[in-house]
Amino acid sequence: ALLLLACCFTSSSVFAHTPRAREAHGVIQSIDYQKQTLMLTYAEQRGPQKLIWKSDTQFLRERKPVPATELKQGASVTVYYHSPFFGKPFAAKVVWVNGKRP
Repeated sequence: ALLLLACCFTSSSVFAHTPRAREAHGVIQSIDYQKQTLMLTYAEQRGPQKLIWKSDTQFLRERKPVPATELKQGASVTVYYHSPFFGKPFAAKVVWVNGKRP
């Protein structure tokens, strides 16, 4: 009875996606700033071809926060993304360095 009572008062956390973002290195093929989407290609590993970004997505160039409009087609980026069980994969952070390949 005590074990059953203890189970009733404990809480558990359930996530629809992993709490840690996955990392992928790719090249931006196209950007739609109005729909907030990125199309990516990957040289060596796999990742989502299409990512959306949200209002809390971080964009970092040269380790400094910048607006999404600083990101250009053809840029080599490192994206940290989540793939929720329901919904579209979304970018948590997009990082790039001018003139550097990932």
